Amino acid sequence: MYSTDITIKGIDAARAFVALTAKYPQIRITLNHNEYSIDAHSIVGILSLDLDKPVALEAEGEELDSFIEELKPFTV
Repeated sequence: MYSTDITIKGIDAARAFVALTAKYPQIRITLNHNEYSIDAHSIVGILSLDLDKPVALEAEGEELDSFIEELKPFTV
């Protein structure tokens, strides 16, 4: 399992992040903020979070190395 904090600043960044997660459907990716835990493949779920603050990301599955490399622009 991989864990890190990420920031998603605005709708365009949310779209770019969902496009990234869509490339990795075999990875279970969740975003956790306060008491909420959402599927990171869902734009609606992401937009329901308070995006003014960093959120915790957890990912597990195959091809994590590639995903982590592409995730760098979003990491805190």
